[in-house]
Amino acid sequence: MSGAVAVHVCRGREWRGGERQVRLLVQTLAWRSGFLQHVVTRKGSALATALDPAGPRVHPASWELAIDPRALHTLVQLLRELRRRHGRDILLHAHDSHALAIALLAGRLLRLPVVATRRSASPPGRLWRLPRRVIAISSAVQQALGASGVAAGRVVQIPSAVSLADLSHTPEAPLPPARGVDGPVVLAVGAQTAEKGHTSLITALRVLQTSVPDAHVVLVGDGPERPRLERRARELRLQDRVHFLGERPSAAHLIRSAQVLAQPSIREGLGTTVLEAMALGTPVVATATGGLVELLQGGAGCLVPPGNPDALAEALARVLTDALFRAAMVHEARARVAQYDAPTVADQVAEVYRSALRTT
Repeated sequence: MSGAVAVHVCRGREWRGGERQVRLLVQTLAWRSGFLQHVVTRKGSALATALDPAGPRVHPASWELAIDPRALHTLVQLLRELRRRHGRDILLHAHDSHALAIALLAGRLLRLPVVATRRSASPPGRLWRLPRRVIAISSAVQQALGASGVAAGRVVQIPSAVSLADLSHTPEAPLPPARGVDGPVVLAVGAQTAEKGHTSLITALRVLQTSVPDAHVVLVGDGPERPRLERRARELRLQDRVHFLGERPSAAHLIRSAQVLAQPSIREGLGTTVLEAMALGTPVVATATGGLVELLQGGAGCLVPPGNPDALAEALARVLTDALFRAAMVHEARARVAQYDAPTVADQVAEVYRSALRTT
């Protein structure tokens, strides 16, 4: 379908896993799919800055309100221009709920198909019943969509991606603050929100110290829970063992250097940080929730119940002290992660685009 156009719509309020996935997808599609690509995102967003200027064209929009009429105007004007130049082989790909609302309005106005990606395993709103195709990043997300009334024939399961080629060049680097870390590091990467379960990890560190007394927890990311997490570390007298590094443009080198990655989420659609750890050879201890089960079951990681610091500490201790167990886990993870490589995933997304354009 040479000459067809995909217009990605992503509000880009933050620089989290979803926005990183949009960048990886559009940059991979640019050299594989034959689709011309455009990206509509909030003016000044990290996504707009991160996209390669030589890649898909970015159209910054004034987008402060959740459903901002200025963003809708930018999108509609772009689509009208694209239709004049390319005819009707145009589709919209919405990457978050706010983007979906605007994409559906523009799609209805110009009679263009809408594809949407759902990354959360929480119940979606009614708008998610309307796109021509919905990409679910895991079975857990697919089940949530079905339970909320999204027609099964509209849902396609395609996972989040990781660039194995890019990660293969990741250097090892000391974990900052190097002077404050004198033992094995348990790394957690992600937004510091309640659903990420970092409180359980800090509590688990107190238990872990009975078997691994020199262990540290390093947290990469930021969010509304950070003051509470810092307070919890002080309450447990762990402020010298829990390190807050804040946001980082990329955490790959930190993941590679850590002894173990912890993903203690209460809910998780899939977990792109876990994918990176699997590719980089860092063992993973995670909670048995959402897409994390799909990634790690069968020996590719160590799964524990959500919200259980004791079980989390026990799993971390085993990974840190049992070399054979750790090596077997890393071997299985590296074999499994190949199916999540960015070119493979982008090809699947491109086929969804073709299907959406063929459906009338």
